[in-house]
Amino acid sequence: MKHFFVFFIFFSYFSLCEPLKIPKQNPLNLPCPKISLDIQIPENFRSAEEKIVPPLLMKLNQMEPIKVIITLVDPPYEGTLRKEVIAYMEHKFVERNGLYGAENLKGLSSFPIIFAKLSPEKIREIAKDPWVLGIEEDIKLKATRNEGGALTQSDKLREQGGRGKGIGVAVLDTGINYNHPELPAGDKVKVEGDYTGTTGNGLDDNGHGTASAGIIAGLSGGMAPEAHLWALKVLDSEGSGDLSYSLQALNDVYDFREDYGGVHIVNMSLGTTDIYDSNCDSIYPAMTTVMQKLNSVNIPIIIASGNEGCSNGVGFPSCISYALSVGAVYDANIGGASFGEGKCTPNGCTDSTTSADKIACYSNSGNRLDVFAPSHCARTPTLGTGYEDCFGGTSAAAPYTSGVAAQIISLRTQTTPSELKNALKSTGKPITDSRNGVTRKRIDALEAYQYLTGGTTPTYSQWLAVATHAEGSGGSQWRTDVGVVNRENSPANFEFYLYTSSGILKGTASVSANGSAIYPDIVNQLKYTGSGSMEVRSDKNFVLTSRTFNQTSNGTFGQFLDGYTTAQGLKSGEEAYLGQLTENSSFRTNIAFTNTGTTSADLTVYLYNSSGTLLTSYNVSLIPREYKQELQPFKNKAGQTNMASGYAKVKVNYGSGIIGYASVVDNKTGDGTTIPLKK
Repeated sequence: MKHFFVFFIFFSYFSLCEPLKIPKQNPLNLPCPKISLDIQIPENFRSAEEKIVPPLLMKLNQMEPIKVIITLVDPPYEGTLRKEVIAYMEHKFVERNGLYGAENLKGLSSFPIIFAKLSPEKIREIAKDPWVLGIEEDIKLKATRNEGGALTQSDKLREQGGRGKGIGVAVLDTGINYNHPELPAGDKVKVEGDYTGTTGNGLDDNGHGTASAGIIAGLSGGMAPEAHLWALKVLDSEGSGDLSYSLQALNDVYDFREDYGGVHIVNMSLGTTDIYDSNCDSIYPAMTTVMQKLNSVNIPIIIASGNEGCSNGVGFPSCISYALSVGAVYDANIGGASFGEGKCTPNGCTDSTTSADKIACYSNSGNRLDVFAPSHCARTPTLGTGYEDCFGGTSAAAPYTSGVAAQIISLRTQTTPSELKNALKSTGKPITDSRNGVTRKRIDALEAYQYLTGGTTPTYSQWLAVATHAEGSGGSQWRTDVGVVNRENSPANFEFYLYTSSGILKGTASVSANGSAIYPDIVNQLKYTGSGSMEVRSDKNFVLTSRTFNQTSNGTFGQFLDGYTTAQGLKSGEEAYLGQLTENSSFRTNIAFTNTGTTSADLTVYLYNSSGTLLTSYNVSLIPREYKQELQPFKNKAGQTNMASGYAKVKVNYGSGIIGYASVVDNKTGDGTTIPLKK
C-alpha cells in the first residue's frame, strides 16, 4: 500500500532575527533513569499479529528493513514521573529486544513511542513483547494544496475583541517565512523547530507553511491577527516528510505547551492519499495516542481532510477521532476552476461554475468529515515579501478554522477541544455534498462563539452514562428510554443534551407540576444513530432514570441506568469497584465510563480474578462529556475466556465527575444486567 502526504497548496531565507529554537530531545541518548517507586506498567495481551497494523503486516513478506513506529502501552502517570517512566520503559524495551544499534533509533519524551528501522523478522519478534500497543510503518506525509473571513463572520468576532491575543498556534508544515512583514520573528513567530533535518531551523523553503500561517495569524490579513505562531518544520522543500517528524513535533508541543508564550491549537495542512470513512485510530496507534493526550490538556488539532476529490472519506491524520477534520468550500464566485489529479479524480476535476459555499470538487468528504471552511481564493504571504493571490485547497480551509478557533479561545479560554468541535459542528450554514448526501456545517466564528456563551444553564442537572440507538453484538438492537419526575409543585422545563462524537443534539420538553414522563427511544427521537452521554437539565428539582434494553422479536431485555449529578461522580484520587463480573461462553462483560466534569480526566482500570490476582490494567482518557465503552476487557485485554467471577477496581488519576458501570450480557438472550460503580 502506498502512503504519502499530498500538498493542499502549491508553492531560504537567512534571517538576522530568528525565533527561539525548541531543544532537541531523545531519551535513548541519555542514561536510563532509576525508578525508585513501585511503578505499575499495563500489559497488552493481544497476539503479536494483532499488534501489527494491517498495512504494515502486508509488507512483512519483503526482505528489506522497514522504518517503523512502535507505540508502547501508556503508563498511568503524569508530570515529571510520567517522563521518567516513559524513558525507563523505552530503555528497557530496547534492551530486552536487542535494539541498541538499530538504524534511526529514537524515543519520544512524553509519549511511549520509539522509531527504528528494522527487518520484517525483527518486527514480528518485538510484537510479542507485552508492552507493545501497536507497530506501524513510518509513512510519508505531504502538504495538501490544490478569502473567506467575511463568509465565516470572523470580522464581526474581531470587532468584539476576538483577535487571538495570547493564543499560540503550532503550524506543522514546511516552516514559516518569518522574514515576511506579516509574520515577523519575535512577537509573531515565537519559536521554531526543524524535524526534517534539512535546514536546522523553522524557516520555510517551500511556501506552503507560510501561506497557512498567514491565514491563521497574519498581521494584516489573518483571522486572528494577535495570535502568535510556532514554526514547526515537519515537511521539506518538496512538501514531504515522515510521519515520525510530525510525532516528534507534537511531542514538543505537549512538552513545551506552557513555554514560548504557550500553545493552544495545532494546525496540520497535510495528509495521505489513503481514505477512511470512519475513525482510523486502530490503524495509527501512535498518532492516536499523541492526539488523545493533547486533547486532554485542551489543545485541539485541526487537520485538512485532503484534496483527493474523494466522497467516501478523508485522509490520514484527519481521520483520527481526536482531530477536527476540515473540508473546503469556495468563498465567492471565482469563475470556472480546474484542478489536478487526485486519488478519486485521476483526470483532475473541474467546477464549471463557482459560488460562495459551493463544495470544491477536490475536497475530500464523507461520514468522518466534521466541518467545511473557505478555501479558494485566499490571498496569503509567500516566500520573500510578496503574496500568493489564490492559495486554496483544504490546506487553506484548515488554517481558516484554526484562526477561528484562536479567536474563540482568546475570548473564552476555558473552551475544551470537544466544546470547540461541537460548537463549530452545531452552528454555521449547513452544506450538503451532492456526491454522497452528507451534510456538514460551514464554520461561522460568531455563531460558534455565541453558541458557547449564550443562554443560561438551568438550576438542576443530572447525567446518564449512556443513551443509545445502535446495533450491538449478535444482531442486538439497543435502545434507551428516559424517565423524569418533577418533584415540585409547578411545571418543569427540561432540556436533553446528547453528547456524541459528531456533535451535540438537543431536545426539550415540559412536565406538569408533580408530574412524570417517559421518552421512549430518546436517541432516535433526537434523530441520531449511535451512542453518547446524556445530560438532562431542568429549572425544577427532578428525578432521572433510564432503561437501556435490547429489542428483540420476543420482547425487550433491559437494564436500569440511574441518573447522577456531577458531584456524585468520582474525582481525582478516588477509587471505586465493579463486582460480579463474568467472561465465559454464557456471559460477556463490557465496562463504560462518562466524564460529566468540565476538564479532561484519566482513569486506570485494574482487572482481577475471583482470587484477587491482578490480571492486567488499562487506562481510559476522557475529554469533558465523553462516553467510552470497552467491550469485553477481561477477554480482549486479560485473555480470560472462562472466568466465572471477577471484579474491576477503578482509580481516577485526574479529573472529576466520573460515572460508570459494567454491563454483564447474557450471550444467549442478549439480556444485560447493570453493575453500578461503587465507592
